[in-house]
Amino acid sequence: MGTVRWEFLTITITYDGGRRKDWVVKYRERAPLVGFQAILDSYSSRGWELMALNPERMRAVVGFGQYHIEPQSYRATFRRPVEGRD
Repeated sequence: MGTVRWEFLTITITYDGGRRKDWVVKYRERAPLVGFQAILDSYSSRGWELMALNPERMRAVVGFGQYHIEPQSYRATFRRPVEGRD
């Protein structure tokens, strides 16, 4: 039985607090991908499996006399099997 080989991909998902008010993946050569569900659907439709979602940048927000820490961006790590097997 062959060993499955994987390829990995990491992307940054940032919160656009401006006009979009949603999570976004920005690309240089095409329009941004907006919304967590749209991001996951897009990558999974190309065979990528989400392995980890980790906060990357945090910010402090004042609310009701207390500070709340919330993420400004996440680092998403995906994997998918490589066609050729050993």
